[in-house]
Amino acid sequence: MKSKKILVDDVNRFIISELLKDGRMKFTTLARKLGVTPAAVKERVDRLLKNKMIRTSALLNSQMFLPLISVIGIESDADGMDALTKKLRNCPLVVSMVKTSGMHNLMISTATEDINQLENFLNGQVRSEPGIRHVEVNIGNASIVPEFHNIRLFYNDTPESLPCGIKSSDKEVCVNCPSCRAKDKK
Repeated sequence: MKSKKILVDDVNRFIISELLKDGRMKFTTLARKLGVTPAAVKERVDRLLKNKMIRTSALLNSQMFLPLISVIGIESDADGMDALTKKLRNCPLVVSMVKTSGMHNLMISTATEDINQLENFLNGQVRSEPGIRHVEVNIGNASIVPEFHNIRLFYNDTPESLPCGIKSSDKEVCVNCPSCRAKDKK
């Protein structure tokens, strides 16, 4: 059965906007603001979730956990870019990764604890990959917008392997990887 095409009308935009401000906002509060029933709000939120237009999660204030924000521009051949995107897709330090055109063909945003952790990530995970021609790094010490990020701080569901696919016993493990520390604390 086909799912109904979801409309991003003014009501859905308002619901999404309010949930972005406070993801724990009650349906009754939203209903009161909209002048509809809580059941109508619940139905719309359920449909937005079902159609993967929104997702609930906890966002972290990166300044409190990983305050050094960087944007990394990478120029590489197609094989190097594919290998890098596959390798870093689940890295807990990567906030976003976008294929681009122009001077760089891949842009990666990271959140790290300090310059040493960033340098270890760049040297061990990015620059070491075959096919990488040029890496340009822009560093900032605070994210202005958004203030909160979807950072996978302690993502590690299997003790023998890390989210990036590297075995936790390998030499290639990033120094100070948040997943390694989470594993060590269990």
